[in-house]
Amino acid sequence: MKTCPEQATEQRQMIDQAAAAEGISRTEFILRSCQARARDVLVDRTLFSLTPEQTTALLADVEDPRAVSQDQASIERLLAIPQPWHAPA
Repeated sequence: MKTCPEQATEQRQMIDQAAAAEGISRTEFILRSCQARARDVLVDRTLFSLTPEQTTALLADVEDPRAVSQDQASIERLLAIPQPWHAPA
């Protein structure tokens, strides 16, 4: 992607303005932004691997209507755990 000098100047000014609004340097702003974007990319690519036994258990649980309340409690516990993408920048 080519950037003409005018665009580069506008981009730099916008980054500088945002960095100033945060009270940090341009370098720190860029590093934090890159880290946040990297976290987003990696979160979207999380892979869960299951053994055949785990897959069978998961499918049985999904198809069991009695497991709904247990599943809801498990989901609530899972959501209460701090996630790496919510870590302070």
